[in-house]
Amino acid sequence: MTLDTLDAAFLHRWQALPPRPSQPTETTGAAPPCAAPTPQPAPAAQAEPPSPPRTDRQSDSPGDASPLVERLLAEAAPQWQAIADRVEAARGRGRRVIAIAGSERGEGRTTIVAALARVLRSRGRDVVVAEPGAPAEGPPHDKRIVLVDAGVWFPPGPIRRARLLVASYGCEAAILVRRADRTAAAAIDAALEAIGIEPLGEVVTFAGAGSETEIEP
Repeated sequence: MTLDTLDAAFLHRWQALPPRPSQPTETTGAAPPCAAPTPQPAPAAQAEPPSPPRTDRQSDSPGDASPLVERLLAEAAPQWQAIADRVEAARGRGRRVIAIAGSERGEGRTTIVAALARVLRSRGRDVVVAEPGAPAEGPPHDKRIVLVDAGVWFPPGPIRRARLLVASYGCEAAILVRRADRTAAAAIDAALEAIGIEPLGEVVTFAGAGSETEIEP
């Protein structure tokens, strides 16, 4: 038997077989969408307890309720009243913006401003504490007193009028603060008057241990 005879016999038998049932074809279309997951309820947010109401009162000026200010007001009451008298008298003359100026850092100007504001407010005065160069609020004819923590106006060396004019812009009167271990400058009052600022006097301070400050008349 040759290979050709075998091939012919196999082909004849294969043709005699009944046709095979067709296999179902796979669907090539898009798969059905997946079912959306069931949304889970979000956990209930825990409400924060309400903040307790504030019982403290904000200070009207920096440091006006500090222990140092309280002590100075108690120990030197007559001197503070004398300073307040001068400020009120100057306000009566139309001087509304009062500068607290000095010759160097660390003289206690901020403490002087805070304590003086306390004394004036205790007398029923409307007092505003302003920064240097800040415009005073309100019309110029009102009864308000504006205290300015004016910084250093008279640094060591000769008094320079141009610098003084810039530093004192907007002020109408001034109280000079000087440490007790520094020498008073007699030309300061004349320099202030020359630029139209009324000098109201000088407060002498002592800087001791613990940054304490005292005043003397």
